[in-house]
Amino acid sequence: WINETQLINARTGHKKNGVSEEEAQEVANRYMLTDLKIAEIQRVDTVGQHHEYRGRPLPAYEISYETPQNLKAYVAIENGAFQTVRHRDWRWFDFLWMTHTMDYQGRDNFNTLVLRGFSLLGLITVLSGFLLWYISSPTIRKLVKKKRK
Repeated sequence: WINETQLINARTGHKKNGVSEEEAQEVANRYMLTDLKIAEIQRVDTVGQHHEYRGRPLPAYEISYETPQNLKAYVAIENGAFQTVRHRDWRWFDFLWMTHTMDYQGRDNFNTLVLRGFSLLGLITVLSGFLLWYISSPTIRKLVKKKRK
């Protein structure tokens, strides 16, 4: 019943308006380990800029599993497609990526003014280091003295 453009019930041939919780669970079971136990299933209609499911189709089902990693799978309701899996280590990576790209709003833009400013300061620092090396290098001084004589 998963189609690229619309959902159709394979048994009846009628168009579907989205997947149910049970169908979303079946989709998630295809991608997740079979021995994982589901803790709860929630419907997600809206997410903020910092939510782990940002930028993906809504509404969706969030399927939480009973694991120490706080494992969650997301299935889009509209097309029944498995979207993503999120876990504790991914959340740490997402936080570190945000600090690395210096995008504290949406975490996906790495062309922010803050990052460009720090890049420019880094370039100035490197170039000033080369200049200081050239000015203070004993080898360069000897070469300059030989040319003057």
